[in-house]
Amino acid sequence: MHDDLKSRSLKKTKLGDLLDKKGGKYRGQVDSQDSLMFNVYSGVQFLSLVPGWKGISTSLLIDTPPGRARAERPAQRAAFWESMSGKRLFQGGLIALICESGGDISVHLGIIASSSRDISDYVKQDKEHVKLGVVFFDPSLELRILQELRNPHTSTQGIKILVESPVMFEAIRPFLEALRTEPEDIPFHRYLVLQPPERLASCALEAPRYARLPKFQFCLDSLFLEDAGVENLMLSVTDPVSIDYARKTLRSKSRLDPSQADSVIDTLTREVALIQG
Repeated sequence: MHDDLKSRSLKKTKLGDLLDKKGGKYRGQVDSQDSLMFNVYSGVQFLSLVPGWKGISTSLLIDTPPGRARAERPAQRAAFWESMSGKRLFQGGLIALICESGGDISVHLGIIASSSRDISDYVKQDKEHVKLGVVFFDPSLELRILQELRNPHTSTQGIKILVESPVMFEAIRPFLEALRTEPEDIPFHRYLVLQPPERLASCALEAPRYARLPKFQFCLDSLFLEDAGVENLMLSVTDPVSIDYARKTLRSKSRLDPSQADSVIDTLTREVALIQG
């Protein structure tokens, strides 16, 4: 979409077609195998800033998207948005405001504060627009919105569109917050944080921290059938002889095949292991 906005005046683009239709589904190709699809809403107009329990909510209008949402009868329009509850413009959903002005493009994330009932009630009286409440994450955007509300003529400059992500923000918030931490605080940062290839190649895989406690041993008896004649097989991850003996015994006498036996030993003796299964 960024590329489409940059080249909109030079050639025909998918986003340009959607803007002409006042919204719709954007279908893009990531590579030769993967594609993506999301909803785009055009004609964003700021109405007001409203304080609420989730913070400052921005009240705005967007163009009614094509299809049944533009039905002539108010009851049909309301029924459409009620049927879309949890699928489109649902409360708590993640959304992005993309602004283009003078060649500059900015993206602002937020969550939808309006309920499906709020939306369905509004569209009964307005066929052309949908009214939304959005809590944006960037406080500096609120100042920009205030400036546009005070000078309405500036709000018509450039393009403003909403891009809808089909996920609940709360479902992905823990992962996003984890990405904001310092790399040294990430679990297993020696292996997971981006490093030069030569450093990762020389990085020794340590045993799990709990398995390095004094006198700690794994008991592997449950991996053998009764007629195998193996009792009290213990594995100490800090003893190379114990590791070698457990590996050979598992490969020759356990209910596992050789590759499974190696996988078990590798997993128990390393704090990070990648197993194909």
